[in-house]
This record gives sequence, C-alpha cells and structure tokens, in this order.
Amino acid sequence: MSTKILENWKAIEETEKLIREQTGDPEAGFNAGSFWLTGDGRHLALRAMYRGKKGKKGQETFTSSYKDMLVYAKFCPFTGKPLYDDSHLINESHE
Repeated sequence: MSTKILENWKAIEETEKLIREQTGDPEAGFNAGSFWLTGDGRHLALRAMYRGKKGKKGQETFTSSYKDMLVYAKFCPFTGKPLYDDSHLINESHE
C-alpha cells in the first residue's frame, strides 16, 4: 500500500475536531464505515449510492430502491489534495 501523506489528512482530522466542538461529544466523528484500518492507520472510503436494474438485457429499468458501495478515496474530499504518495498517478492516467 502507498504511504499516507499525513499533512493532507489534516483537513479530515480538523473537520472531525469541528464536529466534536459543534456537538460537544468528544467521540464524535465520521462514521466508522467510512474508514478501514490497517497497520498504517485509517483509510478513507466514500459511500456511493446507485439503483439496481431489473428486466431483460436491453430493456432494463432502474429499481426504486438504492444500493451502496464504498469507493477508496485517494484525494481529500475537502481540499482535493492527495492522501497517498502515489495518488498523483491517478491524475496522470486520466490526462
């Protein structure tokens, strides 16, 4: 796994600090489902919502209910800065 850029995680940590201050709850913060833990700490996953499909291929319609999936975040959602030392490789591959 790539190395975390700790200075770019500060916006996430500061937002959690603001949440704790606003609520008065010293344990408040982002839902644990938004992160997973490894030996090198927390990693951010953003929840994405989508509708399923039903029907025959080519004639599918979307369901009324939603499903969700987690997407590994390589950039801070607040600053747009890379969270890992190899995050820049994603931008280069999309240019």
